[in-house]
Amino acid sequence: MTGRPRTRRAVLAAVGTAAGTLSLAGCADTDSEWIAADVPTDAALYDVAQTATGAYAVGEDGVVLARDGGDWTVRLKNGLSEAGDGLRSAAVTSNGRAMWVAGDSGALGLYDVVADRAVDFSAPKEKTTSWTAIAAAGLAGDERLTAINSSGELLRGRRDGADVAWGEVTKPGSGSSVTDVDLTPLAYGYVVDTDGGVFESRDGGVSWSRIGLEGAGVDFAAVAATDSGHVSVAGGNGVVYTYNGVNWSRTTLGEQPIAALTRDRDTALAVSSAGVIYERGFDGWTELADLQPGNELRSVALGTARSPQLVVGESGTVYERRY
Repeated sequence: MTGRPRTRRAVLAAVGTAAGTLSLAGCADTDSEWIAADVPTDAALYDVAQTATGAYAVGEDGVVLARDGGDWTVRLKNGLSEAGDGLRSAAVTSNGRAMWVAGDSGALGLYDVVADRAVDFSAPKEKTTSWTAIAAAGLAGDERLTAINSSGELLRGRRDGADVAWGEVTKPGSGSSVTDVDLTPLAYGYVVDTDGGVFESRDGGVSWSRIGLEGAGVDFAAVAATDSGHVSVAGGNGVVYTYNGVNWSRTTLGEQPIAALTRDRDTALAVSSAGVIYERGFDGWTELADLQPGNELRSVALGTARSPQLVVGESGTVYERRY
């Protein structure tokens, strides 16, 4: 490391360390800090996911980054098949061995994190519109896939080894564009749209029924589900709604729209586009940190044994929660 020039991201990391530390004053957990990481790109990062080998982030021009130990490295510089199409979304199989990515101009494929290689399945069913979100569930090699595009269409797929069988394109929802999708291991699926709609599938995405939310008045941007009947949705006005299979509950986290949301059975994280991070624990939601990143944040991930909690965003922004 001696003599290594400081990159722009390294300078921002030093600034972010101070900002992350200060932002926790008066918040729920003063034993942790959100540190700006030094990453080898200035490209916008649109999504982040935890895999069996560590964290990955995807973004502008098809860049794919991997967190190896404490360092971030470039796995793909120009996306699938070197096409340079931006990657907007990433989803991981239930065993974490395959990461599916989707994005601009019909870009769609998988990255085998164990073999360290990408496989291009772009333009399935000859669809070349931009994919805005993708979800995966099941074990790698036999996973179920659901992708949504900028036209509000939904495409289902089922992988069988090296091949994927794609179903018919459908349009769930109320006529408004769907914005996010999530799947559970038990073949449940959820999508949200820009008209306050939340839709559930109990058959792997073959059919959909609306489960909320009348009168919400919110453009939903994110959905996260854990199993049948347990789902959270978020979006405009800083509002998070949570469904327990019977009833919806509402929590207002702040005034800024919620850009991203993730959860498991016990914990949830949400981040506003302005950089405020919220955490849900046993006692409900609390403001965890105000990062004041200077760049719009796009995605958030819970931590694992291999990787801390993460937030990513514009201009190569990555924050890591450290204790």
